[in-house]
Amino acid sequence: MKINKLDVLGYGKWHDVSFDFTKDNLQIIFGNNEAGKTTLLSLIEGIIFGFVDGRGSGYEQYIPKDTSSYGGKLTITTEENRHFILTRVAGTHGGDLTIYDIDNDMTTDNGILKKILGPIDRNTFENLFYFGDLDIKAISKLSKNELVSRIQKVGFVGSDEWISLRDDLEKKSKELYAPTGRKPPLNVLLKDYDNLLNQIEQSKGNLDKYNELQNKHSEINEELRSMKQQVAKLDKEIQKTKHLSQLWPIFEKINTFDSVKNMDVKKGFAEDDDKKLNDLKNQLFLVNKQLASVDADINALQNQISNSKLLDEFNSNKSRIDKLVQDFSNINDLINQLNVKISMIDELENQQSETTVADENDLENIRSLWNSYNQVSENTSNSNFTIISILAMIIGFGLVIFTPVMFKICGAVLFVIAAIYLYYLKKNAQKTTQKQEIASELQNNLSKYGVNIDEVSEWLSEQNYLKKHVNDTQTLDSYEKDVEQYKNQLNQYFDEWKHLVIDLNRSVSYDKQLENIKQYVSKMNDLNMNSLRINKQIQEQLAKKKELSDQKNTLSNEVSTFLKERNLSSIDDFVKESKVQKNIEENKKELSNFKSQISDDEIKQLQSYENVDQLNKKIADFTGQYDNLRKQILDLSQQLETINIQLQHYINDGTYNELLQNKSNQEAEIESMVDQWMSMKLSSQWIDEALNIATADRIPLFEKKAKEFFGILTNQRYTKITYYKSKLKVTRNDKLQFDAGELSRGTIEQLYLSLILSLSVVFGRSYQLPIIIDDGLTEFDSNRTKNAVNLLNKLSDNLQVIYTTCDDGIPNLVDKNDVLNLNEY
Repeated sequence: MKINKLDVLGYGKWHDVSFDFTKDNLQIIFGNNEAGKTTLLSLIEGIIFGFVDGRGSGYEQYIPKDTSSYGGKLTITTEENRHFILTRVAGTHGGDLTIYDIDNDMTTDNGILKKILGPIDRNTFENLFYFGDLDIKAISKLSKNELVSRIQKVGFVGSDEWISLRDDLEKKSKELYAPTGRKPPLNVLLKDYDNLLNQIEQSKGNLDKYNELQNKHSEINEELRSMKQQVAKLDKEIQKTKHLSQLWPIFEKINTFDSVKNMDVKKGFAEDDDKKLNDLKNQLFLVNKQLASVDADINALQNQISNSKLLDEFNSNKSRIDKLVQDFSNINDLINQLNVKISMIDELENQQSETTVADENDLENIRSLWNSYNQVSENTSNSNFTIISILAMIIGFGLVIFTPVMFKICGAVLFVIAAIYLYYLKKNAQKTTQKQEIASELQNNLSKYGVNIDEVSEWLSEQNYLKKHVNDTQTLDSYEKDVEQYKNQLNQYFDEWKHLVIDLNRSVSYDKQLENIKQYVSKMNDLNMNSLRINKQIQEQLAKKKELSDQKNTLSNEVSTFLKERNLSSIDDFVKESKVQKNIEENKKELSNFKSQISDDEIKQLQSYENVDQLNKKIADFTGQYDNLRKQILDLSQQLETINIQLQHYINDGTYNELLQNKSNQEAEIESMVDQWMSMKLSSQWIDEALNIATADRIPLFEKKAKEFFGILTNQRYTKITYYKSKLKVTRNDKLQFDAGELSRGTIEQLYLSLILSLSVVFGRSYQLPIIIDDGLTEFDSNRTKNAVNLLNKLSDNLQVIYTTCDDGIPNLVDKNDVLNLNEY
């Protein structure tokens, strides 16, 4: 994996800044103290492995103070030349990670990072690919086992658990037994066992009598063993015979089913067949019930149909009635015309009796005076305007006589206007007098007809109307003839209805007769519609009845077929035969159940007995023999107890036998502990061997590279790195050996850098992660620094190397394009 670019969103002192890394694999990050070099390295680690939480030290989180953003992006290229952008921001469990696949232009699954890293976690990365602060004491104590362990941890998946298990087994095996130890339990027990063997040898004495009693003890024990075997055998026979006795009732039951044993259950009477027939019966029942319901509905509908003579008569005259109905509108208009004519006749008769017609000469004179009266305009002037006009004339005259030319003109204009206006007022006064005279004469003419001047307009209109109709006797006769004609037409129309409508009342008005006829027609039409609707429903029910009848026939045929297949003539026959077959089946099941409780061999044994009494007699015989043997065993046991008492007397204070027993106990305990120790030791060795096999090619390469790199860094001053009693030692070119703790700080840094770089190279073959060196050459002089930079340049042929430094001399040792100067940001 190669890092191409680092985008900082917010981390420590950095935020909203990007760093493009060199195209070469060697990247020098130069900056003064507190320039933010370590911060960038921490961010790189955080994006790859997850940010540290605040449980250790909150300062390691590098939470920015100038922005709320937290995290960053890494643009990387994998070994397969695939390109990704890793983005990690604030979040739980190390931050929220998203991975963008640049080649496919899409966000991809986060599992891709695990595939890139393989078994490398943060701790492994820092042990194999990171070179930073040094702990001189830790380096001087660095053993080969620890370095091998680092290699083994990345040997294969799950190696951490195996290494932990191996170390636990080693620890427990040492706690149980140590070749040079004194306190482990197995060491203590072996020492106690040696002491016990010495005590046993010392406690041997004259044991002849003891041995004689011991032989007697063995004989009785053998006889007891034989009798106990006979007792056990008898007990087994008793239990066996008792068991047969308990099985006798079952055996008898099985014999009662001999007749059923050879019977076969007929097909067609199973539960499914019962269910099928019941379903058919239920369907038939439902169909019959539905047929009855349909018949009831048809009867009810037929009862609703009206059979009245009135409806029959209406339908028989339907064509004539329809023709008469079409004249409803004309007849309605004729009735309206009749009513209008009658109203007009009444009005003419009232007018002739109540109004007075004026004389023609008076009427002409009044109309002439009224027109003259309306033509004379009303005088709207008053005395105030007259006085104002006179004053204006005086002022104008004064201005003409007594003022300069300009005012004379104004005075003359004012005088003329006032004179004209005064003349106009005089003319209006003359018109007013004339109008009053006309009004007086008009009122005199109107008085003989009892009309006021205010009513002239209405009275003249009325006289015009009266004049037009006063001689309207011919019109009245014409109206009366029209009325007679209308009545004849209406009577003829309603007489025709009288023959069609039995209860038509001719004594009421034509309007009422027409309304009654309309109600009658509407009622008859409603009855007809209802009859049609009921007939339609009856047809639907008849169709439904036919469908149900067909369904009934189909079901009846299925029932007949069902019974015919079983050679039966009725459903009752099926029920009886089904009971018989079920009884046979149940008996067979019961027989099978009984047979499952007894084996064929047990049945064969029971067949050798005529009855249960024979069985009970045999049990009694076995029990007698059993009790006799038990009595003999009791007697022998008493003898054995006596011998035991005598043996106890001959035991030297119980020391010898106790020692022998202790010897046996300790041997068993030692054997158990040895088994445990061997299991743990062999398991530990097996795990170690498996880890070594998995990493066999890495350890020699690591040792070779460490020696090579240490020689380069020290100008071949040191030629070998070895281990003696797990201590790290180096050999100088003059053959002198030194412990790591004896070296100068600069040489220790060179040694440690050699080890780290060799580990990186070993694992870089499988997991090409960047090597990170954080100000790791601070103790190097110029010559050592140059050697180290040359070595890093060489390693960068295969792996990316990121080196941070505040040494301003280092940028001069590399290509300027490989230097990222943080002082410029």
